[in-house]
Amino acid sequence: MNAILHPVIDAHTDALMAVIGKSQISNDPGRRNFLKRNEKSHIDLPKLLEGGVLCQFMALFAGDEDLPEVRAYTNRMIDEFEAIVAASNGAFFPVLTGSDLDKAVPGKRVGALLSIEGAEALDGRLTALEEFYKRGVRALGLSWNRRNPFARGVKAEGTDGLTPLGVELVAKMEAKPMIVDASHLSDQAFDDLARVARRPFIASHSNSRSVNDHPRNLTDTQIARIADRGGAIGAVFVPNFVAKSQTKPYIEHFVDHIDAIVKAGGIDCAALGSDFDGYRGVEGHVIADASEFPLIAEALTRRGYNSDAVDRIMWKNWYRVIREILNS
Repeated sequence: MNAILHPVIDAHTDALMAVIGKSQISNDPGRRNFLKRNEKSHIDLPKLLEGGVLCQFMALFAGDEDLPEVRAYTNRMIDEFEAIVAASNGAFFPVLTGSDLDKAVPGKRVGALLSIEGAEALDGRLTALEEFYKRGVRALGLSWNRRNPFARGVKAEGTDGLTPLGVELVAKMEAKPMIVDASHLSDQAFDDLARVARRPFIASHSNSRSVNDHPRNLTDTQIARIADRGGAIGAVFVPNFVAKSQTKPYIEHFVDHIDAIVKAGGIDCAALGSDFDGYRGVEGHVIADASEFPLIAEALTRRGYNSDAVDRIMWKNWYRVIREILNS
């Protein structure tokens, strides 16, 4: 294995969907063995090790068809996660406190931070937050694209944002060492979150709307509000979030988003949130899978970022945010 010059923290993958047999990757049927290399996957443990990943956020996502039994479904995904951890012989371990990040060793041991993608998993009950916290969940996105009892997602019609229950959820999360995630929120819900949040919040997997005018991307004002609060933004690899049409290699389009995030919010808020295993195969891609994270560092270097700035984007900004919130 080549020396890992720039470790990685990645704030979003849907790999656990593939583990339970619901892969988003074309021609990737069945239940994925996360501990073995899978040529069709974006992420598995061997690829995380090859890519120098220190910590991988592991999303717990429920599709529309899973909502009738959403809490049981989410707990099933956590069961599968725990089984992977147990079978990894220490190579894949849960991040429960900020100090746990220091147990990770690039190329040898990868930390994993459980993150609920969409508060539907709480089934409308604030008490469920404590249940999931006890099971190791340390981050939660207030919505997916839908409306739920807590917030309006970006694809839901209307002009509302956070509900009173959503405001209460933010307060309860901030009373715990838990990370509040704004990705997928409608613009009004984002504004509401920025108004009520009292500590850093993040956008785990979102790009710059000034580069590509997609509703899942963030405006410069939203980027600045996350940065001003001390949070970070995971630039995302989903091709149609990166560029409406490819006019150069996708990795160069992707670095355009990094440039825009840095311009709007500063170097300390730009980070990575791949959304690996959350989108289907396409003709072009930013990088093929997690083993190729070093190519991101190379592209940033070509763009003129020095070694310290590359480290901030690749891992140090997430490291700072995670430690600040999970050690609170």
